[in-house]
Amino acid sequence: MTRSTGKGTMIEAILAVLLLIASAGVSTGVVAAQQAPSSPGARAATARAPNAAEQTATARAAIQRGALLASRITTMLEEARREADIIRVTCLNDKLTQVNANMRTAQARMTAFETASDPEQRNHEATVLGVLGQKFQVLDQEANRCVGQDIYDTGSTKVETEIDTAMLPFETDVATPVAPPPTAIPGLPRFSSGTR
Repeated sequence: MTRSTGKGTMIEAILAVLLLIASAGVSTGVVAAQQAPSSPGARAATARAPNAAEQTATARAAIQRGALLASRITTMLEEARREADIIRVTCLNDKLTQVNANMRTAQARMTAFETASDPEQRNHEATVLGVLGQKFQVLDQEANRCVGQDIYDTGSTKVETEIDTAMLPFETDVATPVAPPPTAIPGLPRFSSGTR
């Protein structure tokens, strides 16, 4: 199998993944429809589909999340370049490339979402935008791993140090410590050879 790094191949790969996710959702929906409860109270307990306003808000939030992420990764990349850290530069450059590719896809999907007249098409585009929003979250975590930020982000910490003075050789007056006497250094034996 040959591997191409062109933009078309990347978009095709993204579309293939999204198609796979969408087809899994369709088959899950068929199974859920077959197993749907018949009582009215049970139907009310199941999740309802989001309305157009909710879909629009979710789609715009995904686009905004991607734009903010691209900006933040660009800043981290510039810092890594200033520090000449090639490992971080390579990792962050890869994440920024992925974010930019997903942003182009998200913007195209947003345009298709806004111009769709068919409710099924709008639902499809909203679902794809939701998946892209989740992808932005994953890329954010991966970018943090590039710089090691997730390792150091432990939250608020407090360090307490206790010194047991009974264990230390303090003199009675700590202000004027007494230096220990020098240890005896054994003398080196004279060098002698077997010949005179």
